[in-house]
Amino acid sequence: MRFPLSQPTLGGQESENVREAMASGWISGTGPYVDVFERALEQRTGRLSATALSSGTTALEILLCALGVGPGDEVVVPALTFAAPAAAVLNVGATPVLCDIDAESWTIAPEAVPALLTPRTRAVIAVDLMGHPCDYGRLTELGLPIVEDAAQAHGARTADGTAGAFGTASVFSFHANKVITSGEGGAVLTDDPELADRVRLIAHHGMRAGDGYRHRVVGRNGRMTNLTAAVGAAQVDRWDELVTGRLTATRLYDAHLTGHGFLPRPKASWASPSCWLYCVTSDERDATVRRARRNSVDARAVWPALSDLPLYRRYAPRPCPVASAVSSTAMWLPTWSHMTPEEVTAVAELVR
Repeated sequence: MRFPLSQPTLGGQESENVREAMASGWISGTGPYVDVFERALEQRTGRLSATALSSGTTALEILLCALGVGPGDEVVVPALTFAAPAAAVLNVGATPVLCDIDAESWTIAPEAVPALLTPRTRAVIAVDLMGHPCDYGRLTELGLPIVEDAAQAHGARTADGTAGAFGTASVFSFHANKVITSGEGGAVLTDDPELADRVRLIAHHGMRAGDGYRHRVVGRNGRMTNLTAAVGAAQVDRWDELVTGRLTATRLYDAHLTGHGFLPRPKASWASPSCWLYCVTSDERDATVRRARRNSVDARAVWPALSDLPLYRRYAPRPCPVASAVSSTAMWLPTWSHMTPEEVTAVAELVR
C-alpha cells in the first residue's frame, strides 16, 4: 500500500535507548527502563501508580483479576469497540454484558447501563473510543468500579482530567498503531495502592520482588520487557509532539472531506478528543473503502458491533442500534503522527 493505515513515528532517542538496554544485557522484564517508563506515565496522567505490562489486553485481564472479577460475575462492556474488553472478561471466567453507545460521543451510553445491571455486575469497562473520552461523571454515579480503557486515547482530555486518569483504574495500550507505542505493550494505572500491588503481584507470577520464589497468588507473566520499555520511554518524552501530529492530520482531513459525502465522527461539547485513527462516516462506506484500496489507500471499515457478531451476540440482552448504525457507516483513513499535509491531501483526493 502506498498509504498504510498507520505507521509508528520513531526517532533517534528510541534507537539510543534500545542500544543502551542491549549493551547493559538487561533485556527482559523489570529492567531500569521499565521503571523509567512507569514513572513517566504517572507524571503524564497524574496517577499514583503505573504498572507496565506486555499488552493492553493483558493489562485488562490482570486488572479484572486484581478487582476480583471471575466466574459468575458480569462486566458491562460497550457494544462498539475492538473485541479485547469483551474477550478479557471471558478470559477471566466472567460474562460480558454488551451496552449500546451514545450517538454524541460513540462511547458507552451511561443512561443505558442501569437496565443491564444485576446482582452479579462487578464492573463497567468504559472505552475511550477512537480517542473520545467517556462521560465519567455520569458513569461514576452508578456506584460500580469503572475501568477506563484508554488504549486509543493518549492525550485526550475533559474538564476533569486527562485520559488515563479516570475510573477505579485505567488501561493503556502501546501497540504499533497507537499514538504512543512501544511495539507491543500496555499498562495499568490507578490511585489505589492495594489494587496496584495486586496488579503487580499477579503480573509477576504471584511473587513480590525480594521475596524469593514465594508465590502468594496464582499469577502469570504479564511483564513488559526492558527493550519494549526503552522504546516506550522515548515515546512518552515526545507525547505532545505525537499527539499534536495526529490532531493536525485530523483538521486537514476535515477540511478536505467535509461536504463531500463524508461526516467527521461526532464530538461531545465537554470533551477534547485525541486522534487515534482518523474516522469519518459515509452512506457509501463499503464502496468508498473498495475504491480507496484500489488506489493504494489502506482505508478500512471500523469493527462490526460486537452485538452483531455471532461470537458475542448472545451477550447483548438488549438491542444496540446506535452501535450497529455506526459500525455500518464509519471508516478509518491512514493516520500517523508524522503525516505531511501533502500526504493527507493525496489520501483525501483519492478517497473523494
